Amino acid sequence: MRPTASRAVTRAAACGTLALAVLGGCAGGLQGRGVPPPDGSLALGLAFGDARDPVERALLAGGIAARPAGDDPDAVVAARCPQAPVDGPCRLVFGPNGLYAAQIDVPSTDAEELVARVERWLGPAARGAGPSGVHVGVPRVVAAWERPGWTVAVSHVPADGAAPAAAVLRVEYDEATPPVVAGVPLGRRRADVEASLQGQGATLVSRDGEATAYVGCPQGAPDAISCVVQFNQGRAAAVTELHASPAEDQVALEAWRARAERMAGEIGRAPAEACPDAGPDRVGGDCTATWASSRLLVVVGAHRGAGGRHRGAISVYTTWTYPPLAPASAAGAEEE
Repeated sequence: MRPTASRAVTRAAACGTLALAVLGGCAGGLQGRGVPPPDGSLALGLAFGDARDPVERALLAGGIAARPAGDDPDAVVAARCPQAPVDGPCRLVFGPNGLYAAQIDVPSTDAEELVARVERWLGPAARGAGPSGVHVGVPRVVAAWERPGWTVAVSHVPADGAAPAAAVLRVEYDEATPPVVAGVPLGRRRADVEASLQGQGATLVSRDGEATAYVGCPQGAPDAISCVVQFNQGRAAAVTELHASPAEDQVALEAWRARAERMAGEIGRAPAEACPDAGPDRVGGDCTATWASSRLLVVVGAHRGAGGRHRGAISVYTTWTYPPLAPASAAGAEEE
């Protein structure tokens, strides 16, 4: 189940603040060699999807020094990747499903040469993926490759204070990569997620022990009137957009069906639908259209709020949940 925008552009924008962390050790120039393309879960000589300990042991066995990244507890900085189209320090990022991303940075002046090196590795790129349409300081994708199971991009990261501008090669293994939805990176630690949303210009509304609410998600639906990021185990577990809803029941239900149809078109398959005969009721439950996979649970719903005789107004919402961090009720949803 893929995010609804270009994967490389969406992830670069959402992880703008996170990507800046790779700066500070740019290679002095491009050097590299021919390397095999991704094969299964293997790329750059690394076993993506493996847990941190075995990956670090494999690096050590190959004579490659590695250390924890002081600015990111989810990352390790290796002296190099075992196999890569360019040399230089290699930042490895781990999540609930193991190693999912590797980054190599070079001086920004070498961006085009970096793209050329990766094209010799993976073939022609989708060039000119363009700016993400968010605030200054967020990486701009220069070129992207979407091979089966993999997302690869070269981004330009603007200078930020003492950090120089850089070109960043990021390689992601889709199966293990926490999704980015509506500009929100799921699976990441709360401080990183909130910093990323702030960098994208999201307007904070409230914050409590379990959730942070914004006026809207930075890359979400234009008509959304709120965006709530829920956290579990200190990481982003779910994102909910509340949409502007008509006051009348029938029109609200039509809006729910229309939004579910649009989502079905984006995902590429029909949802599992459930709705009480008389529509949503605070006792009988919501109307829902649900798509489930091992990477993302999507629900477009219609919910009846409080009101006399259980007849409050119906609101329409969309929720994206990351299964490894899902509450028990969401995690128990049947996969299709």
